[in-house]
Amino acid sequence: MSRKTDQLPAPSPAVVFATEHAAQRIVAELTAKYQEAARHATSMGGTAIQKGEEIAQLEKEIAEKQAWVIQKDGEKRQAEAEARAAQDVAKGYADMLAAAGVHIPPFGGELSHAPDGALERFDAAHADLERAGGHS
Repeated sequence: MSRKTDQLPAPSPAVVFATEHAAQRIVAELTAKYQEAARHATSMGGTAIQKGEEIAQLEKEIAEKQAWVIQKDGEKRQAEAEARAAQDVAKGYADMLAAAGVHIPPFGGELSHAPDGALERFDAAHADLERAGGHS
């Protein structure tokens, strides 16, 4: 093959069909199957891209929600800490007022600001009732 006019021989086909009609029919069917598979592959590739975009959007929304939850949890913890501090101050005031003999309604539904004193008053009232002849 030293001259430019020389050509390579055409490769011989790997499959030899019995007749030209059989070759045309089989090639047409194989081509149709190939095109169907190629369309399906393209379609599924598009679906995969779409699902990937949907996942990315959901992941973004989840990240935003997680950041929001973290922020709200911090706000909740701060409010709880402030509530505990305020309750401690309120209890201190209540204890001082109770020591001064001032009656104030209990904070937050507590039975008494001085539960030991309340128990003593209960025991004294019970003893008075028994002395008066009442039954408990």
